[in-house]
Amino acid sequence: MSKKLPIYFSDEAWSSLQQLMGSDGKPSPTINALLEQQSADQVFFNSSLNVQAIQKQSRLEIPVALERIPAGPAFANKDVFDKALDLNDLLVINPLATFIAHVDSESLLYAGFEINDTFLVDRSLKAKHGDIVVALIDNREITLKRLMVTEKMSKEEIANIFGDADKVLPDIWLKAENPAYEHIIPNDSESIVVQGVVTFNLKQLYKRSSHT
Repeated sequence: MSKKLPIYFSDEAWSSLQQLMGSDGKPSPTINALLEQQSADQVFFNSSLNVQAIQKQSRLEIPVALERIPAGPAFANKDVFDKALDLNDLLVINPLATFIAHVDSESLLYAGFEINDTFLVDRSLKAKHGDIVVALIDNREITLKRLMVTEKMSKEEIANIFGDADKVLPDIWLKAENPAYEHIIPNDSESIVVQGVVTFNLKQLYKRSSHT
């Protein structure tokens, strides 16, 4: 037997929910579906990526440069800053679905992800070919890799990666961006489930000394 219960949302919560679900909305998940997802969520949040929820509790506005800054000669000495930008608005598309995590291996080193880099992952986005994703392998292991959709690849691209343009590949697989690591190519009995799409790599360039 099922029962219907009214659920009330604040305007802010409803707006965030609409962003998360999309303009057309989706059917509400059943309790069974939630229980099935719970196991995957536990692996996601308890992984070595040190996943943490985003807490949008403050607003910090930073001046925005009016012009692009060249990496060569110094830019002109004039007023180049105008409006301010809130980093929450720049970095977080869907607050309810965005999490902070940290790189724990060098498997994406050549894509710019070094150990301990902080990155943002959005669980509401649909992953596309070539996206950097957090993926769940066989409902037990979390990894950070590049999602590859075989039908989107040319034979030349496959040959460049594997040395064989006719290599048989599954529909989706995970590419490492470091030759010291193997790609993850599932067999028929293995599964890959994308848990979220990486939207930003927040690489720290300036290292503060411990005594400042």
